[in-house]
Amino acid sequence: MACVSVLLALSLAVYPALGQDRPRPAAPGRFTVSQEGIITDTQTGLEWYVGPDRDTSWDQAQAWAFSLKVAGGGWRLPTLKELQTLYNKALSPRKMDPVFQTTGLWIWSGELKNPSSAWGFDLLYGGHEHYASSRADSKEGRAFAVRCRR
Repeated sequence: MACVSVLLALSLAVYPALGQDRPRPAAPGRFTVSQEGIITDTQTGLEWYVGPDRDTSWDQAQAWAFSLKVAGGGWRLPTLKELQTLYNKALSPRKMDPVFQTTGLWIWSGELKNPSSAWGFDLLYGGHEHYASSRADSKEGRAFAVRCRR
């Protein structure tokens, strides 16, 4: 049930009111990194793990996240709302805290648009910018895994 509470809180924090989508500056010490490479977000209670920094299709990203065994497993691809919490227009070059090291231009979400396409989150334009792409598309796509803090 803790994950449900986190997701509800994320919805309210990310979309507090229509038209108020200004990025919030990252709080000092918001993210911590374990020796295993797990990034903990102290504001949301989510744990993140950055996938290999190479072009990745949605099917590859999904398989990677579900098979990830780091710190006991339980990983999945993030929702668009969870990815939105990482976006910060003030940060360069990828508009997210540099602890999330990637050279890709967008991150796959776990959300499908239809059976052949899935939603991605655009790092350069962020905000509410997301788009659907073929699940087979891999150019500049990356995978992050997420789970509720254990």
